[in-house]
Amino acid sequence: MLKILADECIHQDLIEALEKTGFDILTVDKANLKGVSDDFIFDFAVKNKRILLTFDREFGDFFRFNIRNSAGVVIVLISRMQKREIIRNTITFFKNIYKDDLERKLVIIGRTRVRIRSF
Repeated sequence: MLKILADECIHQDLIEALEKTGFDILTVDKANLKGVSDDFIFDFAVKNKRILLTFDREFGDFFRFNIRNSAGVVIVLISRMQKREIIRNTITFFKNIYKDDLERKLVIIGRTRVRIRSF
């Protein structure tokens, strides 16, 4: 089962949809990490072997964040998507990927495509 850490920018609708689909999702709020730095959130995800799910493009900075040590970072580009598209595209991606396929990967989910970069 995929273990996901949802950054504080992730919409509650998406969190609930992921939970209903059966994913093990922990929010930054439930982990008592609200308001902490991005570096701390990334380190928490790494230490707890959770895939970091975010809308924040800054987590794609592989010079700042050592994605090579992570369970994976998934960034959803929301600028041109409606909420239902965000939910559908994110759930479709997670349903069709294995945990091992995300380790040491940066994933960008867009409106019409998914890009995956290995580290």
